[in-house]
Amino acid sequence: MEEPAGDLDFSQAGVPLRDTTRRSANARRRRRRQGDDEVATARLERIPSFALYGEVPGNDDAEPALHVEPIEFRSAPHHWKIRPHVHRALNQVIFVLRGRGVSLAEGATIHYSPPALVIVPAGTVHGFDFEPGTEGFVLSMAEDLFHEVADRDATIAALFDKSATLELSSEALRGTDLMPGFKMLVREFSHAAPARSLALDGLLEVILANALRLSRPPAGSPRAATGVHRRIVLRFRELIEAAYREGWSLADYASALKVSESRLRLACLRVAEQSPMQLVHARILLEAKRQLRYTSASVSEIAYALGFDDPAYFTRFFSQRTGLSPRAFRASAARSALDGVVDTLLRG
Repeated sequence: MEEPAGDLDFSQAGVPLRDTTRRSANARRRRRRQGDDEVATARLERIPSFALYGEVPGNDDAEPALHVEPIEFRSAPHHWKIRPHVHRALNQVIFVLRGRGVSLAEGATIHYSPPALVIVPAGTVHGFDFEPGTEGFVLSMAEDLFHEVADRDATIAALFDKSATLELSSEALRGTDLMPGFKMLVREFSHAAPARSLALDGLLEVILANALRLSRPPAGSPRAATGVHRRIVLRFRELIEAAYREGWSLADYASALKVSESRLRLACLRVAEQSPMQLVHARILLEAKRQLRYTSASVSEIAYALGFDDPAYFTRFFSQRTGLSPRAFRASAARSALDGVVDTLLRG
């Protein structure tokens, strides 16, 4: 965020006084915006952020890069309800074998029946309402480990492009190694044995490959993305995450990635079927929805925190993409949340 400039006196240097006034006004405006940024960011941080659910991230590197456990291990003590929260640096694959439930991701509510696969990319606000007695597994993978796997096979990056809840047919599941892969991973994870890390890495790749095949249609499009395209888009998404509040242009992103604008555009169209700036705007819109849904920050505070110089421009940006003003969206989200609570109580 830009540092506020001091109110400089140029009157002795031959600069007209009106310039001094304008600079002073701009400095006050920047200070006000910086203050709004800090307030909005503090409010956004009220969304619970965990390493694993219920465990606050530590300040060291003690958290494992890979973790797997039965669904009931963490859900049963919370009465099978996992409140909306976020893992800043963990990607998750939840494999439900028995028990219906509801998955929540970025405000969307999806009812599923088993067997089901839930994909939760890092940074996704999500939660669950499991049927008591649900059986299955939760695989959590640190971002660094995910990137190591993606470096070996760029196609795996597509698995965590966005959150997804997939109901699987028993026939489709029988044609994969997903269930035996999870069972073997749990066994290896639970015991110290020679070459344990090697076995865990291999089983992780088996699970991710099978999850990808189940979640994506077979390849074969003449416009199929190459590994090079996927690596460019993976790096681009990382850069978006770091800079989407800064108001960068396409040229800024391409320069930071050391690729041409046309090459970046082609990679995004092949991999994500969207232009680069559509992906940037989608990330800004996602953050706006999160803040409106989960925090009490004002529309102006949210606008400044997302890099908009004028809250009115933010309102136009949001309305054009959602069909609702920010205030109307917040009211609608609150009504939906209340309806969900009532529905849960009635079903219970």
